[in-house]
This record gives sequence, structure tokens and C-alpha cells, in this order.
Amino acid sequence: MTVLRHVYQCMYKIPGSINAHLVSTCTARLSNELKRSVWGFVAIAFNRVDMDRLMKVGPNRLCAEWLLKNGGAIRTKGNPDILLKNYNLLPPESDKFLIKVADATGSSIMKIGLQHFNGCKHIDTVIIHSCRHLEEDGLNDIVYLTQSLKVLQVSDCGNINDQGLMVIGKLKNLELLKIYHMPAVKNMENVKNQLQEMLPNCIMDIKK
Repeated sequence: MTVLRHVYQCMYKIPGSINAHLVSTCTARLSNELKRSVWGFVAIAFNRVDMDRLMKVGPNRLCAEWLLKNGGAIRTKGNPDILLKNYNLLPPESDKFLIKVADATGSSIMKIGLQHFNGCKHIDTVIIHSCRHLEEDGLNDIVYLTQSLKVLQVSDCGNINDQGLMVIGKLKNLELLKIYHMPAVKNMENVKNQLQEMLPNCIMDIKK
């Protein structure tokens, strides 16, 4: 409404000699706001679990589709040396596979998207790097991987704060944890100490 009001003011309350320029500026602002709204809608749509699709193809394929549609990648248990990033190169739906590595580097995954991990029982490595849309508590549903996850990297995610990292302490089978470049974290040393206490057998490389 603020932008629309501004457009109205431009059109009807500004002298004609500068009206055209200001209307153009207002229209550009409105366009940018609409683009953000559309992007937000698309991002949520790409992150929400499609239950009908889940019933049809199973958790591993649905999780792979989620990651790749949002710009991430996977490695499968059958072909761990191949980093699959192209959605169009996924195997046919009739070919079943198990995800081993979930790489969300530079992707647009959101908190609700991590629900796709539910039912993926062979993911042992997760990389969450430069995920700008992941909210401060965006890691909460990583607990779906408590039994299988061995390696976790969380880095360059600007919204996740100190408390948002504490859920990692529930990953009791974690063997290697890397955390770095987390601008919203105020006391990384305290985070490290708490996680080390919760996961005494995990090797940790944690720095601001």
C-alpha cells in the first residue's frame, strides 16, 4: 500500500513537468516489490513437501528433486563420486536410488524444506553453505538425519544465530562438524563449547 500511495502522489500531486520521471521511478519501485513477492511465493512453493509426490516417488527422490530445484546437488550411495546438480539428469522415476550426500551450497533452501530429509535414512553428509534464505532456526529439522548423519558443514549462512546452531547437539552420531563465517552468531566460542559438551566424540572445526 505504501508503494501504491506513492504512485498516486506521483501521478496527481506533483507538477506535470516532473510527473513522468517520478511515475517511472514509482513504477520501478512497485515492480521490484512485486518481484520480491513473487520470488517469495516461488521459494516457498519449491520448499514445501508435496505429499502426493512423496507417496508416488518416495523420500529419496523427492528430497533430490527439492535440492536440485533450489540449486543444490546430491551424491547417491550407488555413485558417490558423481555430484548430480542438473535436475534434468535425475534417473527415471522407475530407477530407485539412495541419497548419500546432500549439498545445499548456494541454494535457496528454506526451513520448511528440511522436512524433505524425513525418511532419507542413508544421508551421511550435509553441506549447508551460503544459504541466504535459511531462517535463524532453519536447521531445526536436520534432526530427521540423527541416525545417519556423520559429517555436517554449516557456513556463510547469514541468518542462523547462536541458538539456531544448538540443534546440532542432537545429532548424536556426528563425527565431523565444520562451522565458519556465520555473521549472526555473536559468541562462537560459547557455541563451540556447548556443542563440544553435547557431542564429545565429534571432531569440530568451528570459527567465526
